[in-house]
Amino acid sequence: MSDQQTIQTQPSLTTTEIMTILLGCEQTLRFVQASPNYKLLEASERFSTSNDLRLGDAIQAILEIHEAILDIEFYSQVEGETYAINNSKSA
Repeated sequence: MSDQQTIQTQPSLTTTEIMTILLGCEQTLRFVQASPNYKLLEASERFSTSNDLRLGDAIQAILEIHEAILDIEFYSQVEGETYAINNSKSA
């Protein structure tokens, strides 16, 4: 399957759907992070990532992306930009 075919078959998401998925991921990661078993894994001296990242870093990244999308929506509405992203258009 070519890249062109792959792109055409992927679902189109609204901004609201994207935001919902991001917040769901954030909540899921927080749930995992609070798990006693995960805490034990992360506390292990053998727990290592290539950039010393932890689950909290992923949560923070998702929150920053969410905030960036909110900023785009806010400034698009304030400035009346023609390219404003809203819930009726695909992202």
